[in-house]
Amino acid sequence: MDLYSYVSIESFVHGCKESKTPGTFVLRVPNLLYAKSDEVIGYGLSLLRRSIVLHEEQNGIKQEFSKQHIPFFRENRRMLIGPEMEMYALSLYQNPEIPSGVKEKKASCLRLTFDYGALGEYSLSEEKYLLRCKYDEDENLSVFVSHMRQEYDKFFYDEEHTGFKRDSRFFSMLCNACLEVREPRWASEQEWQLVQFCDPIKAGYDFMGRNLVPYVDYVIPFECLRRIALTDLAENSLTYSALAGFLQSIGLAPDRYLEGMLEE
Repeated sequence: MDLYSYVSIESFVHGCKESKTPGTFVLRVPNLLYAKSDEVIGYGLSLLRRSIVLHEEQNGIKQEFSKQHIPFFRENRRMLIGPEMEMYALSLYQNPEIPSGVKEKKASCLRLTFDYGALGEYSLSEEKYLLRCKYDEDENLSVFVSHMRQEYDKFFYDEEHTGFKRDSRFFSMLCNACLEVREPRWASEQEWQLVQFCDPIKAGYDFMGRNLVPYVDYVIPFECLRRIALTDLAENSLTYSALAGFLQSIGLAPDRYLEGMLEE
């Protein structure tokens, strides 16, 4: 099975040149909460909040004791409540069609085709997680409601503090809501996430556009990469030609990796 990811030409070239490990390239992966829109992140979290409401209704919990308004983010931070561990995720797609979020940017980019098996082995060896997104709203809500039966009494909040019992998995539920839960209308994209958790102290920070964004570098073996395609080859033939030369310069055969060099 193949999985497809979309990166800028500039980031791929820099990642190949900057890698210090032979046979690998670097992809700079931004913090998930900075990379995904409020709409995408908010959808999964809204289902999690609905599960709190449903749990309270099913168990007759009075409004004055309700937890349905618990904040999910730290004050003035793009960071979930709970442990100071942030999510970094490379989006991949099982569907080879260009996903909506990439189309909207209307920018030239590369489609990297990864081998699912090799990428899975890489994730296990590098303390990363390869997660498949879920699109069935009723099923996702049902899972949250089921988990809430065990978790509801393990978290609390008031006007000043939010807290968890030691064995609480509420933070994991928050992460799952952001990483895996997607709206049913995007089901055809079949999105996956290659995820790494990182302490803010250990992350990198750089400007992406006008915004300062936390990131981590994924050092990925070329053996995970099957093909490279320029998404606007017809309109960008000079870049395509230069890309073929660049691959040669780093010891990669263009006709092995670059789509369009030979008849498919």
